[in-house]
Amino acid sequence: MPSTIFQSKSISPNTWLIQGDGCNSYLVVGEKAGIVIDTGYAVENIQEYAQTLTPKPVSMCANTHGHFDHTGGNGWFDRAFMSAKALEIAKVPYPSKLGLNIPLNYLVTIVGDGDTIDLGARMLEVIEIPAHAPSSIAFLDWKHRILFSGDEVENGVMLYWMQDEPQPTIEQHSTNMQKLLKHRSEFDYICGGHSLVLGDASIIETYLEHDRRIMSGIEGEPMVMHSGGPDPRDFRMHQIQFKRISVYQGTSLGYDLRYVHNRLNKG
Repeated sequence: MPSTIFQSKSISPNTWLIQGDGCNSYLVVGEKAGIVIDTGYAVENIQEYAQTLTPKPVSMCANTHGHFDHTGGNGWFDRAFMSAKALEIAKVPYPSKLGLNIPLNYLVTIVGDGDTIDLGARMLEVIEIPAHAPSSIAFLDWKHRILFSGDEVENGVMLYWMQDEPQPTIEQHSTNMQKLLKHRSEFDYICGGHSLVLGDASIIETYLEHDRRIMSGIEGEPMVMHSGGPDPRDFRMHQIQFKRISVYQGTSLGYDLRYVHNRLNKG
């Protein structure tokens, strides 16, 4: 039966963007096998859909971080690659998804900085970049010079999390951008977790300057919550009076004023 929610398009040789289930998913195919990066909410079987796009076996997935909008579909695959921190929450559905029959019995391979996934003449290198989520990793596709960044490099990056995780700091984000800058000669494009698809890698330098501006005291605008956003059963916006949105040269950073300098600012 054809998928009722998934749509896909080829974005690079043997690389597809799949949309329709919570996040951007990417099918990356080598000479031996394919892998799906980030699997969405599991409303439908994303493995079966991805398999229609290539004759190579697609039995593996990988997660840029552990939030359930990126891991919910893992159970359709035989094995998932993720960070150790991601494993702590990857199999915990959001409250709004508890009524779904989501398969969660899958094998996990833990990966970290410098590890690689071999797809056959196409390697993905793992780079740890925790900020939006403490579990975040990126996958660097050497062959096609693409960085799959999850939610850590996007048109808009949320540096607070509306679940019970440690609050990230602007300093953490800046450290991650500096780390990615050291790999800058190895990729030309960035594919993010929700909106950025084959974005120019120069966004790394833009975010570094954006971080610097915020750390220097240039504040963004107060956060305003609008209807039609994330399901309130899943996300809790604590103490919104401290939240800010900063926009600079096409990039957006949401952050908490109290965590700009890696400490709680009193007053």
